[in-house]
Amino acid sequence: MVSGPRSEVFTTMLVNEHGQVADWPAHWERLQRQAKRLRLNLSEPNWDLIDPQTGPEETLGRLSFNAAERAWSWEQRPRGWFNEPVEAITHPAPRWTPKVNGTKHGDWAPYRLAREAAESAGCDVALLVHDHAVVDADRATPMLLDEDGTVWWPSCEEGGVQGVVAEHLARRLPAAGYPVQRGRLNERLVARCRELVVVGTGLGVAKVEAIDGEPVGSFSAFSTHLLTALSEHYSQPATWQTMGHNDE
Repeated sequence: MVSGPRSEVFTTMLVNEHGQVADWPAHWERLQRQAKRLRLNLSEPNWDLIDPQTGPEETLGRLSFNAAERAWSWEQRPRGWFNEPVEAITHPAPRWTPKVNGTKHGDWAPYRLAREAAESAGCDVALLVHDHAVVDADRATPMLLDEDGTVWWPSCEEGGVQGVVAEHLARRLPAAGYPVQRGRLNERLVARCRELVVVGTGLGVAKVEAIDGEPVGSFSAFSTHLLTALSEHYSQPATWQTMGHNDE
């Protein structure tokens, strides 16, 4: 049964082999901001139930708040492949109300269906399109290097989820010589781009090599820079926080 968008708010975090999560302050701030948009009054997380598990590899942890039960839940799953080039399809972006668009909410089935559509087409990711512009991806945030060296990523008004990884990278790009602009990733911008990547907690940095079977971009320096920047970020002890009862 599909729940309404105001039934839940959630975030997905990277968990390392010690059971620590990456970028918890940024995820918590986003949870609170998006809960306010969804008119959900969050309670303090129940750390007795939220206890990330250790393991030999990095995993993904989904922390969600159920509005009806006023209860938190935690699910952990394998991360799978990441930091690999991908092929994409275009797929209609799901639309709700302006306040709901761009939040990680309880009616997430359209995003899962977009991912399934990509996999059914033999591709890796779905680029979500609204009004002839790429506004999001099914598990990540699109970032585009234009021919003039400007990095574009979708504006909040377009309705895409503002990813924690994308926000971290975007803040650091100007210092590396990449001016950043938020706006519409329309067909013309995508067609002429040097590189298109999607970045996110699960996918890492994934260079898009083709869209709907057509090659896109001919450069690799931008994705290489993002890979290095994200790797450096995850190598810093301050990036990781211990949660629950895990004292590792």
